[in-house]
Amino acid sequence: MINSWKGTDVKVFWAKALRFLTGPSDPSLKGRVIEMLQISYKRICIATLLLSITLWSCSSSHHKASEPGIPFTDMLGREVVVPANPQKVVALNAGTLRLITWLDATDLICAVEGNESQRAVPYLYAHPELREKPLIGSGNLYDMELLTAAAPDLIITTYLTRAEAEELQSRTRVPVVAIVYGNFDDDTATVFKTLHLLGALLHRTQRAEEVTAFIRHTLKDLNHRTVSVSAELRPQVYAGGIAWRGSHGITSTEPRFPAFRLVNVNNVAQELPPVWRAGGQTIQNAFIDKEQLILWNPQYIFVDASAATLKLTDEPWIKILDAVKQQKVYSLWPYNWYTTNYSTILVNSYYIGKLLYPEQFADVDPEQKAREIYKTILGADVVDEMQNKFGACCQQINMES
Repeated sequence: MINSWKGTDVKVFWAKALRFLTGPSDPSLKGRVIEMLQISYKRICIATLLLSITLWSCSSSHHKASEPGIPFTDMLGREVVVPANPQKVVALNAGTLRLITWLDATDLICAVEGNESQRAVPYLYAHPELREKPLIGSGNLYDMELLTAAAPDLIITTYLTRAEAEELQSRTRVPVVAIVYGNFDDDTATVFKTLHLLGALLHRTQRAEEVTAFIRHTLKDLNHRTVSVSAELRPQVYAGGIAWRGSHGITSTEPRFPAFRLVNVNNVAQELPPVWRAGGQTIQNAFIDKEQLILWNPQYIFVDASAATLKLTDEPWIKILDAVKQQKVYSLWPYNWYTTNYSTILVNSYYIGKLLYPEQFADVDPEQKAREIYKTILGADVVDEMQNKFGACCQQINMES
């Protein structure tokens, strides 16, 4: 009789069970059937409860995920279906989170990479709330389980190939939008394109326009002040201690040092070739021999503040240089940590311009200009924090000790 109930609906099942239990039958068989029904009823109740919890969770926590996505073409030419209104974003790889802070979209960030909780960089000084976000890994590497647990509805990343972006999207089952970071040397157009793309993606189009307009104006101003300076009046300068995957000594330089190019000074290292390429972007960094620096003998030396604490005078040979003899060695704020910090490049440029071209920058107070730059781009004035960490920008380094 029990086998004959298989396949019937719930109402028929309970009706037959009731007739069986109230009619004449073997008492022992009734007992076994009652026990089986009790177990079945308990299991049904538990399953119903779990299903209700699951449906409630999906409808409340992931309501946005049920909304239809929209097609979006990323900067690698990939067609990605993204949420119409992203609510939980993870920024992966160098520079991505920085650009999102520019667009005043930190409220969308649901988790960050491990190192974002400890970097001494302007965008984190401006947005300390990011340091309190859940971590998706240690250092600059993400853990797939932690990334998945953060439950983002959108991942934005730099420095991935098309295949890598596709693999990440396949593994996480989350839309992955790849962007290109650009540079302030020969690819400012890409910087602006990326900002506008992110503005459209994150519904920050007006903010993207404000930031790009300010940067365009600032770049134009720097060039306008210095482009007409005659070649013989442009000093020979050198940038040392340039950070690249960590801090380095004075023989670490950048042939196309961006702040020098923006104010049209002569970088003695500018003819050196690039030494590393990644993600389609040329990373200009070189390590030279001390003999080469002695041969160049620049008039001014600027040292990245991340290396300025090194004992430059520990090497006797450095005292041969004219810049050292004449106390023309200055520190600059670090701009190359987890790729290029564009706002600090602009700040350094005004300080360098004021020092080397006092007439052309007579109307500029570089500290006030720095406050304006950080406030406009990052949304907060972080000059005090930078000074507390690295000292005053473009301060003279004592080379006599």
